[in-house]
Amino acid sequence: MRHMQSSVVALFVSVAAATSASAELVTVFCPGVGAGRNVTVQHNGTDRSVFAGQIRLDLTNSTSGTLNGQWRSFCTELHLHIFVNGAPQVYTVSQLKDVPVPGLPMGQVRADAIARMYAFASGAQYGSNADYAAAFQIAVWEIANDYDGTAVSLDLALGNFRGTTLAAAITTSVTTLLGAATQVGAPITQLLGLGNATYQDQIIDPTSPIPTPGTIAMLALAGIFGARRRRCS
Repeated sequence: MRHMQSSVVALFVSVAAATSASAELVTVFCPGVGAGRNVTVQHNGTDRSVFAGQIRLDLTNSTSGTLNGQWRSFCTELHLHIFVNGAPQVYTVSQLKDVPVPGLPMGQVRADAIARMYAFASGAQYGSNADYAAAFQIAVWEIANDYDGTAVSLDLALGNFRGTTLAAAITTSVTTLLGAATQVGAPITQLLGLGNATYQDQIIDPTSPIPTPGTIAMLALAGIFGARRRRCS
């Protein structure tokens, strides 16, 4: 019996080590934020004055090599922070349903709702409209904290997350975004979660990195030549 127990323990340790070794890691540095607003919300009964909007990330040392670059993200939790210009931190890359880390994962239902909202916004959440970026972040928090698969569970006046003093321009967009999030069967965006036990977990869309200056220049040049061709035709 003792030998069998030892074998089982050894097998468990081996499997755990293999799982840990296969997890993708990435180094995360936050150089600043993008469009958004400073807002006051309530989380688990505590009022919090926070920034709601785009978070800029520089990712390096990606295990797969596919995530290195600059990104705009939105966070999933309110009780932790990501420090602007702080020391780079190692995060674990996972499916969105598996964050936050640590804590109870949001699960597939909430992850799919957020993914539908990303698809509905279609990149507008990354634009320069501060109210819309703030609304998008607030909608993410509302889903991650309160969504149970029913539209009635998404109410900024009820639940673990509340936002009852927000500007009208923000709440109008939040309502629209949450409505899109509940449309089961609508298109979704494949998202990734970045998890860290000490710092705020993040969401990134792996298809939408921030273009580098060289890429922007090439796109602008392509636009110029395209315009010339259209004028000549």
